Amino acid sequence: MKEKERGILPQKIKGFRDIDSDLNQLRWNIINKAKEVYKSYGFEQLDTPILEYADTLGKYMPDKESVEEGIYSFQNPEKEPVYLKNGEEMRDENENVIMENHFLALRYDLTAPLSRFYAEKLWKEYLRGNIKDGKAPLFRRYQFGQVFRYELKLTPGRFREFWQLDFDTIGTADVSADAEVCIILADALEKIGLKRKTYIVKVNNRKILKGFLQAIGINSENDEQNILRIIDKFDKIGFENVKKELMEGRTDDSGSEIKGIGMAKDTVEKKIYNEGIEELEKMHFIWKNLNFSEERIIFDCILVRGMAYYTGPIFEVESLQTYKDKKGRKRNVGSICGGGRYDNLVKNLLGIKVPATGASIGVDRLSELLTLTKQVPEKEIGSVFITVFDDELMPEYQKIARSLREKNIKTEIFYGFQRNLKKQLKYADRKNSPIAIMLGSNELEKGIVTVKDLRMGRKMQNIKDKKIWREKVQFQVKREKLIEKVLELLKY
Repeated sequence: MKEKERGILPQKIKGFRDIDSDLNQLRWNIINKAKEVYKSYGFEQLDTPILEYADTLGKYMPDKESVEEGIYSFQNPEKEPVYLKNGEEMRDENENVIMENHFLALRYDLTAPLSRFYAEKLWKEYLRGNIKDGKAPLFRRYQFGQVFRYELKLTPGRFREFWQLDFDTIGTADVSADAEVCIILADALEKIGLKRKTYIVKVNNRKILKGFLQAIGINSENDEQNILRIIDKFDKIGFENVKKELMEGRTDDSGSEIKGIGMAKDTVEKKIYNEGIEELEKMHFIWKNLNFSEERIIFDCILVRGMAYYTGPIFEVESLQTYKDKKGRKRNVGSICGGGRYDNLVKNLLGIKVPATGASIGVDRLSELLTLTKQVPEKEIGSVFITVFDDELMPEYQKIARSLREKNIKTEIFYGFQRNLKKQLKYADRKNSPIAIMLGSNELEKGIVTVKDLRMGRKMQNIKDKKIWREKVQFQVKREKLIEKVLELLKY
């Protein structure tokens, strides 16, 4: 039997995407608008590597139990030293440095790399005893970039490679900074283009939930995580099903049995008493004085996110807009931003408590929301387009292009194999070019250039009178007047 040759399919990995010019435009519109807001609050830009040592990313991923679950990780092909807690190289009985192929991981968020960056900067000062518990330097940064997670369910707006847009304040325990996070999220989303009442910033406090669980006798970290994981399903499965999963379990719509965690009925039905209300009241006082009403920010007692990660106030922005899927069913995108206070993340690396708070805008989820709800900004105006009729005239085309670029006018020369004018102009329309410049040997001899106003042409495509169309759309100008004419047409 003839051996079959294995083929190579030109295809993407599941959960990853190619980002075309339209989606790139939308993505950068979100990033640039949010950056303006972040910078206006005093945040500075920071970039960190996509690849980190797995150990330095911390023990917990948001909403995951361990660093192994949901991340892309592999062993470094290069052997490197193993270190003791004091930073010295670990040695064997013969005083040889112990070397290992450490595990590396693609970053799963931007907060863990920020914590590594901050801890690395302070590491030597910490060893000298100059950095005290809870008294570390203030640092405020924003960052955007790719993160990677192995998502099991790829719902609309959820991918395995996606962009986040974070801002964080490290070095303060003041809940005013937490209140500011919510204000910034609202300001940024409205700057991006979301209208008021189309989103809501939800706020809860880790201490409220932890205090309640302790009050009803739940002191085990494992039990606490199991309970909170079920409470987090409230929006999806409803109160009665949450109660069942906390107690005896239930049967879902597909007929699958979901095992309960065996809590007693009287424990599940107790009222909530908490110790985080005071912090929320301080935050509410700030919002009230800045006229940030419940139209934009609300307290949500069932909000649960990253409970192994966050230590105080937690935030989530939910889109209130809906769209119809391909089958005409009403859908929503859900959460588009999230964050909270994480006072232990740097501690895992530096050994001392460093209070921190911040939030992240999910750039791709927000892009998906704007696309599905038809709120995408108009396509960016493309480059002035120079058609090509004659290869021998290429130096002239290049001269025209260079003279336009010297005036900061984006210009593209057509290099395709097709010399058909109609097909070239179709290419220009696809690129949203505002103007086409046409030069042939006859025009060159006469010292003129034909200029076509493509934007006006698109507006007048239903005009049947060719004379009127030509008067408004196509012009012949002297070569020396070309830049002046282009600038005139670009102004409207």
